[in-house]
Amino acid sequence: MDYCPFCGAREVGRIGRERYYCRECCHEWTKGGGEVKIYEVMSDGSVEPLILDHESITHVITRPAVRRAG
Repeated sequence: MDYCPFCGAREVGRIGRERYYCRECCHEWTKGGGEVKIYEVMSDGSVEPLILDHESITHVITRPAVRRAG
């Protein structure tokens, strides 16, 4: 995946098969079966599913990537 589905940043890394991490907003997500699940990384390193309503998810996933100058 080329961008974060939560914040739109392009500073993403792959941490496993179909598992990614955003360096900008510090969220992880999985992609599989036509579905994207977003997780919040807690202070102890564990992850918790991020619960968003359907309208928020549609807005987040369709939001264009943020471009930074520099």
